[in-house]
Amino acid sequence: MNREVDINVLVNLYNQKLATLANQNVLLEAKVQTLTNDLKTLESEKDSILMRLLEEQNSKKETPSTPKPRSKKSEDYQNAEVG
Repeated sequence: MNREVDINVLVNLYNQKLATLANQNVLLEAKVQTLTNDLKTLESEKDSILMRLLEEQNSKKETPSTPKPRSKKSEDYQNAEVG
């Protein structure tokens, strides 16, 4: 175990490990960027949907709803005597 380490083997291993870590780092950065882009897209879609809902609510408030005429059955039911 007290042998000296071949410097070429050491450098090759170091370069392999460094390349592996650098590749993993680049992959993780790409994943983060992809998720960031997805989040921006989803936030944009959410804002669009919320604006449409708000516009629909505002348009419903502006148009008054006319009450439906009562049916004869409901009048008969309400006027029925309990007994």
